[in-house]
Formats: sequence, structure tokens, C-alpha cells
Amino acid sequence: MSENTKKEPKSWEIFSAGELLCARLSSKPIYIPQRGKYCYRIRCTFSSGLVKKIQTRYYDSEEEALSMRPFHEKQAVEKRIAVFKCTVKEFQSLWWRCGYFDRQYNKLIKTYLIPELGNKCINEVSTEDLVKILEKIPNDGILKREKYFQVCDAISHFFEIAVKYHCAEQDAGTEASVLMKYKKTGQEEEHSSRAPVSETFSPEQVLLLLKRCQREARSIYLPMLLAVTAGLTVSEIIGIKFDDVDFHNQILYLPYLPDTYLCSRPDTVILYGNARKAVFLSDLVIDEIRLQKNHLEMLRQTEPGFNAAGYMICTNDGQQRKKRFIEKPYARMLSRCRLPAHPWKNFRKIQLNQYGLQKFTDALAPQNPLSQASYKLPFDRNFLTGLLN
Repeated sequence: MSENTKKEPKSWEIFSAGELLCARLSSKPIYIPQRGKYCYRIRCTFSSGLVKKIQTRYYDSEEEALSMRPFHEKQAVEKRIAVFKCTVKEFQSLWWRCGYFDRQYNKLIKTYLIPELGNKCINEVSTEDLVKILEKIPNDGILKREKYFQVCDAISHFFEIAVKYHCAEQDAGTEASVLMKYKKTGQEEEHSSRAPVSETFSPEQVLLLLKRCQREARSIYLPMLLAVTAGLTVSEIIGIKFDDVDFHNQILYLPYLPDTYLCSRPDTVILYGNARKAVFLSDLVIDEIRLQKNHLEMLRQTEPGFNAAGYMICTNDGQQRKKRFIEKPYARMLSRCRLPAHPWKNFRKIQLNQYGLQKFTDALAPQNPLSQASYKLPFDRNFLTGLLN
């Protein structure tokens, strides 16, 4: 059988399968005797009638697999699943033959990506792999800079299509593109004496960091969301209980301590009468809290007494987290994203506008059925005060 004949069914499957209608995750981890490890199985049903069954990555223990269930649940809900397996070169060929391409982009992919990563499974390509390629491309001078940015855009578009057609779980191309464009811009600003020294991350950097944590450091993903969108400290975050959250009005109630950062936050109101503060939570955050609550309630059904105090952020055995639990995973994520080592507390200096929050929601929870129709940001404190009455 010729090579072309072998690839034809793959081409039909990938680009003719239609919309992924349903991704059903197995109810519990499945033990694979041949490997001595655990995994989940996902049944994927497409609008064309095609049904594919796939397995997640393997885990050494059942406890480890259970700890990763929220991640796979979110994948299934958002339908960000690599259903089809193919190499970068195979996907480029299918991409070209099926017309989902830009001629100039295709030329750049063949020139820069295929020689380096052509034989690697497209779902295994990491942001680091793409950054290494982009770092080798000369980008000094106006014309070279324009072409460099065009290569970044080509790689970004290529991986967006791979995610769209379920050949890759993560959009590593866009992550690498954002990172390298920011690095290039930052290098140019270093030559200007007027360039201010940033005290915290840009919204683009935060989004890159959150997307990485969403996949590789789930333990700090929700805490980071709360720090960025609600201005909470680590001490406040580890003390939150589900009883503190008004899910209907999307308000979090916390003890109030004098804090200069709160002076300009439109999402926070100080309730001086009872020494508490009320924080408005975005749709993105409230949906993540709901998913966390559902996951912990499921664990409580199998393990009576698990997280009896009802903490929102807890250890694998249901105990309250210590304040320093964020340190190692945070340092690891900063290193992998190649971002400056701003302290965690500087997240509180970031204030996103309505457009920025919607951009975060689109990137981090694109198809979450829990999401509300739109995000409303209470810029007027009277709006939040009205909710409290």
C-alpha cells in the first residue's frame, strides 16, 4: 500500500469528522495491567457520526490519576482533546491538501518548522520546542523583524488549526509567538532610556502563564486566577471556604484587613460594619470554583470526612494548604514560560478591563457550558453595593 493511500483515511477523518459533539470521560481511572499504570478513557462523538475512543496519559498511581481528573473533566467539557494522531509533517501535508492554509504561511512552515520537528507528533510539540526554533531566526533590522513576526504568525495559525481539528490539545504556537514577540519588543525597549521598568506581568504574559498552569500546575491555577482577577493574597486564598461564596450573585465574602491595594479596585467593597469585604467574581472564576466544588464533593462521597472544613483550596488528602505551597510550582511555571521572576504578590497590581477579562475567558474557557452569556464588570462601586443590599 502506498504512503498516499495510507494517509487518505486520516485526511478524511480529520477534516471531515465535523464538530465534536460530545466527549465523555470514564467515571474513574482505568488500570492497564500491561503497563502497570492508570489512565482515563474518553469517547468522542462527531457530527459526521464518527466515534473515536482515546486514552489520556498514564499515571503511576490511582491517587495521581484522581488528582488530575478536574483537568481531564475540563478538557472534555471544552472539547480540547487530541483525538487524531499525526506528525507535524503529516498535518502540514493534510493542511495543504485540504485547503486550510495560507500560501505564504505554508512556505514558512515548510522552511522553519518541518526540518526541525517534521517527524514529531504534533500533540507532543511544546512551547519550548517552538521557542528554540524562533530563537535561531535572525530578527534584527526592520525587514527581518517583519519577516520574523510573520513566521510567528504562521506558527500560531498552524497550531490554532491543529487544536481546532483535534490533532493537538494545546496551542503551543500562539504561546511561543506571544512570548517571542514580547521578548523582541522588550529588547527594543531596553535601548530606550525612557522605557519604564515593569513591576508586574503584562496581560499577555499572565494569559500565557495561566494557560501553562491550566495544563501543568493545576494546584496553582485557581489561586492564580483569584490573585489576578480579584486581587487576593495567598493567605486569603487558602482560607476561602465554599460557604464564603455567594454563587448566585458571584460575590466572595472575606475578613477585611487594611490594604492599600484595595483603594482603586472597582470589584471590591469594604463592609466596615462587620469588618468584612465583598469581592465580585468574574464568570470565568465562578465557573472554576463550581468545577472545583463538584470535584471535591465527588471525592467526599468516596472518602467520608474528606475536606470536612470545606476549604476551596486543599491538599490531596483534604487538608488546608500552607501559605508556601505556591512557591515551587510557580517558580517552575515562570521558568518554563521564560518570564521575569516577579513575586506572586505583584499579581494584585494587575487590573483587567472588561475587554481583557473577556479575552481571558475566551482563551481559558472557550466552550464551558457553565459560562454565562457575558461578563459584567462593576466599574461603578454602587453596582456592587446594590447587590449587597
